Amino acid sequence: MIISEGLYKIHNYEADRDGKVFVATLMNFLQDMACEQAEDLGIGIKYLIENNLAWVIYKWDVKINSYPSIGDEIKVRTWPFSYKKFYAYRQFDVINSEGEVIATANSLWFLINLAKRRPTKISDEMISKFDLKDCEGKELVFEKLYKPEKDEIVKNFHVRYGDIDTNRHVNNVIYISWSLESIPFDILSNCSLKELKVNYEKETNYGDEVKVKTQIINNGNEYVVISSVLNEKDEKLTLVKSIWK
Repeated sequence: MIISEGLYKIHNYEADRDGKVFVATLMNFLQDMACEQAEDLGIGIKYLIENNLAWVIYKWDVKINSYPSIGDEIKVRTWPFSYKKFYAYRQFDVINSEGEVIATANSLWFLINLAKRRPTKISDEMISKFDLKDCEGKELVFEKLYKPEKDEIVKNFHVRYGDIDTNRHVNNVIYISWSLESIPFDILSNCSLKELKVNYEKETNYGDEVKVKTQIINNGNEYVVISSVLNEKDEKLTLVKSIWK
């Protein structure tokens, strides 16, 4: 197992009105650290472009115990967990300055051939560099997500140029931001997001219009928010489940 760590400081523009880090910022840190490890191992963006490849996130399962504030320095730790032909699992820890783990994440990624836009077999070179030779077939369990049973809230968004990443499609964190924007302000301002589960099913591109349909379930001491991100044809792009306390 190869473990990589990176330090991140929370800036003013990365925090909400209460000075706590945005969830989207935290997710960007995780994604950034995964990229950094690949770069350090010589199989980063340049390698992927030369081989017409891209890693595409399929699922997230994130648990957040507490949020760092403006000025805090956190450590993001990541390691590849296992692989199975076309896809691989990766795990993360977020650690505060006292050494406490304040967030964890499991993720599932597909390796895509960009010319064919289809999954492709993970090469022996990548398996070797990620030190996954003895980790084939081990799985992480993800909850199956469903679309909302009721469309209590519907919001529309337009894909901007700044939403597009190096894979030439909408960055995965943008879908999360769209789903969070559909949540009522009183929940956003009075509760903390403790669990975030995401399932990406279809991509969208620059100039497209998307809509988010959301259902809020009040369980007394927590809110469960179920969201579906759809394209203009009402095809599912992403399913999101978040738990707020």
